[in-house]
Amino acid sequence: MRLPEVRAANRLLISGAAIIAAGCVSSDAPQQPDALGPLTLMSNVSAVSCPDDVPFVLPERIGLTATAHNWTDDPSEDVSSYYAPLAPVALYELNSDDPRFGGLSGMDFLDDDTLIIVSDDGSLIWIDVAGDTLHPADHAYMSSLRGADGQPLDGKTYADSEGVAWNGETLFISFERGHRVLGYDIEGCGANARGALVTDFWSGDFGAIGTVDENQGMEALAIRDTGELVIGVEARQLDGAPIGVFNGNEGSVSQRLAAPELTLLVGADYVGADSDRLYSLFRSYDPIRGNRIAIGVSAVSEDGTIGEMERLAMIGSDVTVDNFEGIAVQTLSPTTDRIVIVSDDNFSDRQKTLLMVLDYTHSE
Repeated sequence: MRLPEVRAANRLLISGAAIIAAGCVSSDAPQQPDALGPLTLMSNVSAVSCPDDVPFVLPERIGLTATAHNWTDDPSEDVSSYYAPLAPVALYELNSDDPRFGGLSGMDFLDDDTLIIVSDDGSLIWIDVAGDTLHPADHAYMSSLRGADGQPLDGKTYADSEGVAWNGETLFISFERGHRVLGYDIEGCGANARGALVTDFWSGDFGAIGTVDENQGMEALAIRDTGELVIGVEARQLDGAPIGVFNGNEGSVSQRLAAPELTLLVGADYVGADSDRLYSLFRSYDPIRGNRIAIGVSAVSEDGTIGEMERLAMIGSDVTVDNFEGIAVQTLSPTTDRIVIVSDDNFSDRQKTLLMVLDYTHSE
């Protein structure tokens, strides 16, 4: 497990003995986090997120059950041709005895065996995975996301976290409704990290694409090895899914990513040498066809230009499908990437939290 860790120890084996007290959350609207400037990706985040007088706090350990789930209603059915060129590896249903678990939206790998996931009620969750099929452990770690004042983010406007991107130093998290990206130094302060404002679109005005609805904001988030941050907006556009590529203080939400069959962009992740591939996750729902989930990949040039997207899969009602929103990708070899997607159950008994693992073999 990469995180949570105490920086001085570099690697700390997490013990269930340390528990964060939930406490009472004020009904007053929390203050907006202090700004770092128009857009600052690397500098100053730690100073705001983890001040010198703020101690490291471990997140709370919770129980987790990962049960193998059938790919279709017929357990004996071979679904390999359905997902081609992707290869199905594993499908798990996740459950916890903790009622706060659920609503999983954005996801990234902290290292090869740890996933970091946000919930759309403002929770942060660490899950260890292991083996050839990334089987989740029988426990997870959980904490509330905090604002710059150190208090848990409170209310749907402030706490609707949707996207996650980890660059090895800072955890970036995007939010809908209160449209913004916060940076967290979780290595320095663990569950005590404050949210440092990286960029915001509080008014809902995303520049070139105009104003978006409060529930159609920054669902997708990814960061390239070379520093570019990609923000993907869920708002439906006839000319494709709106994305913005930011580098330092420059960038805007002005590009488009082809959205398969009117699906909406909800997740993204960079992988490869200097992050030369951008994977994207799309979703749609209607009462007749139900959930449809698309996965795509785009080549990224040396200067960061995102090329045309290749659709890899369209997952519909012929197989097991749910409201998949989060995507994380890791490189297994020069020609194979592992794609992991997670579903948001909306804290509803009618939906499931599913974790799907797929492999993609490509040319170098």
